[in-house]
Amino acid sequence: MKTGPVLTATTALTLLLGGSAGATEWRVPGRFPTLQAAIDSSLVKDGDVLRVLPGRRTGATVTKAVVLRALGWVTIVDGPAVNDLGKAGFLFPGGGAGSGATVDGFTFEGVAFPVFSRGADDVSVTHNTMHRPLQGVSNWANGTWGKGWDITHNTILDLRTSCGGGIGILIGDYKGGTVTGNLIAHNEVRGRVRVPSDDCGGYDAPGIVLFADWRYDGDGARISGNRVTKNRVSLSSGRPALVPVAGVELSDTRDLETELDIKDNAVVYNDLRSLAVPVALTPGALSTVNRIEKNLSGPASHWPDRAIGALAPAAAQASPSR
Repeated sequence: MKTGPVLTATTALTLLLGGSAGATEWRVPGRFPTLQAAIDSSLVKDGDVLRVLPGRRTGATVTKAVVLRALGWVTIVDGPAVNDLGKAGFLFPGGGAGSGATVDGFTFEGVAFPVFSRGADDVSVTHNTMHRPLQGVSNWANGTWGKGWDITHNTILDLRTSCGGGIGILIGDYKGGTVTGNLIAHNEVRGRVRVPSDDCGGYDAPGIVLFADWRYDGDGARISGNRVTKNRVSLSSGRPALVPVAGVELSDTRDLETELDIKDNAVVYNDLRSLAVPVALTPGALSTVNRIEKNLSGPASHWPDRAIGALAPAAAQASPSR
């Protein structure tokens, strides 16, 4: 059985069209026993494709612009630690490492943070299924990065909290970065938000959030030019009085009507029906500097006659995991 690199017709076409010269496809397990071994190998270059064979696998810290693609049913059940709340499936460690990578077609179970970044650009997260994460996809700019992500066609089933979290998709920063050019589209975030009885509460659990965090050692963020469109969020909280849910949230922790650093974003054509709070804004004046329109809200029986009207203030936000 051949276990070395496999040049594919797709690779040949990429080369013909001026793509990544010399890009190679590798199978894991195969030439490499694990994803981490493949990424760490000097043989694997930016642009190479790592095709992961079916089974229960361990994720990796991503430091190269590789394509990580599931071949059949691949379940990521373990990976590198993020913090004391849990592990990532794929961790982008910061400083731009892993910029340009793709995560495509995986199922995640038992990891708190399926895709977690501390600073990378132009990452594609597509066609994945995530079960019960604390935070499904987390793109922190870390002052410099966080631009150009393509987060599309993912399914996030149920969320959980631990005095924070309960987030489907997060785009944000706390170090003064400009977070722009991200696309969040055609994702589905649905199911139950599982809140433990000893949770501290006092925050909400959003399906999708654009987040400027000025607390603690934070310098916040300038979040602009991002597009949240054609997503479906359908969530219910196990303890709604403690941790309510929201469909899409834009939140600046300063809550200052005179300083609006989340602006020129589009939140359009999302299906947010049956949510008590389809769109949450902190501060409320964010409605004047962002395009928030043509989203569906209200009971499903009212569609397509009802679009989002009143926008609710976001609850106090517990610190998402960084």
